Amino acid sequence: MRLSEYTDYACRVLMHCAAHPDELITVAGLAERYGISKNHLMKIVQHLGQHGMLQTTRGRGGGVRLG
Repeated sequence: MRLSEYTDYACRVLMHCAAHPDELITVAGLAERYGISKNHLMKIVQHLGQHGMLQTTRGRGGGVRLG
């Protein structure tokens, strides 16, 4: 089976958040870890947050965690 890049990155974000449930994970940290464009990853995280798969926290000390 072949996944689109968008789906692959979305799965990576969700798996990373599931592996670290007690942490707020920054988009910049995820982008650096997986070598993904930060802007592209922001769109993916926003989409996952709108659908309730991720909880997002804005501002200093913010990040994402599994919804």
